[in-house]
Amino acid sequence: MSAPLVCVAVPVYNAAAWLPACLQSLAAQTLADFVCVLVDDGSADDSAALCAAFAAKDPRFVLLRQQNRGVSAARAAAVREGQSRGAAWFAFCDADDVCHPDLLRALHAAAADSGLPVACCRFDTFAGAAPADAPVSGAIGAVRALPAPRHLQALLHDHTMDYGLWNKLYAAALMDPALLENGFAYNEDLLANWRLFGRAAGCAFVDFAGYHYRQHAASASHAPLPLRSIREQRQVAALISAEAPGALKASANAFYYEKLVYLASMILRQADPSPYRAELDALRAEIRADLGKVPGLPPAIRAAAWATVRCPRLWRRACRLLLRDRR
Repeated sequence: MSAPLVCVAVPVYNAAAWLPACLQSLAAQTLADFVCVLVDDGSADDSAALCAAFAAKDPRFVLLRQQNRGVSAARAAAVREGQSRGAAWFAFCDADDVCHPDLLRALHAAAADSGLPVACCRFDTFAGAAPADAPVSGAIGAVRALPAPRHLQALLHDHTMDYGLWNKLYAAALMDPALLENGFAYNEDLLANWRLFGRAAGCAFVDFAGYHYRQHAASASHAPLPLRSIREQRQVAALISAEAPGALKASANAFYYEKLVYLASMILRQADPSPYRAELDALRAEIRADLGKVPGLPPAIRAAAWATVRCPRLWRRACRLLLRDRR
């Protein structure tokens, strides 16, 4: 068999309710030269059977199975499979999301036209039925080249780019499974992207909502806030700040401070913040120590930092009122 142009990595864990829509959206891609590696990560529902049935009727879909090791290990296994098949590009999709039929074509065209080894597009969110996308003919959106280090700044501060792996396409020369298995369960995709982007000369951004991120009660962004999440998000932000080269140091430091404010707000929106008391005290102490000293912060973050340490009771009411989920 000839090497596929693109390998799409799909980690699967107890996603039977959403898998059919996800797989159908991938099968409908207008760029048909791909292999989709489905990695069942020890699902206890019908996920593996659904994947096997889909692979049996479409040879572009391949099923791997492993004991439950987490999403990063599943992605890494899919990447290793794609590398063994000689894929030139890598993309990622979560098993509960869906893709526009022109997602792969738009990202590959943006990368090819710009000569850059990473391409990214916008995403949108939905609940319930998947969006009914019509294929787009011809060019899709405007392509904006972000040469280094602007692509790293965008990764940290431009929310249209997002931290996720799933709205991006990566050249095979950048991809290393070890960067995906970085030891974190939270913000692992942010750290992986930071290090993958660090290998790249830049990123092409196409103004096209090619990825549809599903919102549902079982998704990570709606689940209760684990203590591990608070700790690991802070650790990842600290690693990025420590790894940032001189030209990006101020930007990465601003990102770290913004993460502190964000995590404090996530604790304050909890119905019972008492289990997070030690973490909240540590966050407030660090926010207070650098209050008004960090350049490059958006006005909203400056205001939130001030409220976190100066009027915590009022700010907690605001967080409870305004913040609906962890994202």
